[in-house]
Amino acid sequence: MSTNLLQSWLRLPNGERHDLNGNCSIGRAPDNSLPLAGSEVSRRHAIIQAQGEREFWLVDLGSANGTYVNGRRISQSVRLHNGDIIRIAGNELEFSSEILSAMHPAGPQVMASTMIHIRQAQCWLMVADIIGSTQLSQTLPGAQFPRMTGSWFKNCRQIIDECGGHMSKYLGDGFFCYWDDTEDSAIQVRQAVARLYEAQLAANPPFRLVLHFGAAMLGTVPTMNELNLHGPEVNFVFRVEKVASTLKQTVLFSEAAVKKMAAENEVKLAGECAVEGFSTQYKFYTPSH
Repeated sequence: MSTNLLQSWLRLPNGERHDLNGNCSIGRAPDNSLPLAGSEVSRRHAIIQAQGEREFWLVDLGSANGTYVNGRRISQSVRLHNGDIIRIAGNELEFSSEILSAMHPAGPQVMASTMIHIRQAQCWLMVADIIGSTQLSQTLPGAQFPRMTGSWFKNCRQIIDECGGHMSKYLGDGFFCYWDDTEDSAIQVRQAVARLYEAQLAANPPFRLVLHFGAAMLGTVPTMNELNLHGPEVNFVFRVEKVASTLKQTVLFSEAAVKKMAAENEVKLAGECAVEGFSTQYKFYTPSH
């Protein structure tokens, strides 16, 4: 176990400290983790996503007036660093991280809260990302691009949540989510794919998604309440996203995902190819409709 312990928090405009021990939703609605007053604050304005080992990423949720980090309006999810200033309407929030020695008075409590419990489980693994985000950011006027991407993040998260999935990581212009393998998970995943496919047809923005089924190592920190997934199958699904781009497919399923969904009659072969970092050829499928 590391002898260096990390604490993270937000310094609020009134000087108070808001500790970050997991995801933190920010907005005008009172049920947010951090409610902020003001007519220029959206009801669901932004979220700070806890991911990895004590990483925090900030995502704007399509707010009308934007979310700013160090004076710049964000259009993608961004990782927060010590001293970053987040501005939401007239509210300035300072993100702080402090490394404590194990001998610090708060050390034992923080050390206990950072112990990671790991288990292995079969999971549905999905990656989605915006296509051509750099070009879009250069061609769309004014605040149109950050509002578009923010709304996309918000809508996708709502679909994942309503279909029983779990958002694991935001990745700049994309995200990684998962479902536990339960009795209902195949139906939930099918529903999520169908709804995301409908969103793709609007191409606002255009995006790509890939789906795989396999084993993952799930690590959790008790006070964070957020799981961090890793392992070869997780690496695989991220590599498959590159395969989807190469095959020019906006929806791509691994063979394992197709078999688990029992969807053999609903898909067609998109290609058989190697995956970077893996030693064999794999078959990939796309919806036949």
